[in-house]
Amino acid sequence: MKKNQGLTLIELLVVILIIAMLATFGVVSYKEARAKGRDTKRVYDAAQYVKAMVLYAQENSGSYPTASGFLGRGGAIDSEIAKYLPTPPKDPSDTGGVTVGSSYYYYLASNNCEGDNLPTIHVQNIETSNASYHQNPCTLGASGSENGFASQADYLLIVR
Repeated sequence: MKKNQGLTLIELLVVILIIAMLATFGVVSYKEARAKGRDTKRVYDAAQYVKAMVLYAQENSGSYPTASGFLGRGGAIDSEIAKYLPTPPKDPSDTGGVTVGSSYYYYLASNNCEGDNLPTIHVQNIETSNASYHQNPCTLGASGSENGFASQADYLLIVR
């Protein structure tokens, strides 16, 4: 009597299902890891901008750059801090648009989120829900002179 040497259709389908499930979990984990990597870069970039602003203020009698605007796009603010940050970092998802949600933003207000004359660096497109990537000390909301942009930032640093 000859024994059947192959797999049955059910066994084959079970193996394919297991492989498909493992591949799905791998893709999801990969996407989450990439998002976390982009968020880590955003936090690091914001810190680099803060350092450049502090160096600027130290060499300019405590005054911060006066031009507000998108960072890393060759605008007036980038020109003012070029000496301290020659190659300004850009958001990993920045497409060059005009929305705050796809870039970093620098704002100098007379009544920013803590009521001081200190500039802020906004990052509004944090992708992960990890609490360490969501830091925003602003509580004034729309009543602040930044019209609520500071309170909407996912990650915000006050330059000191």
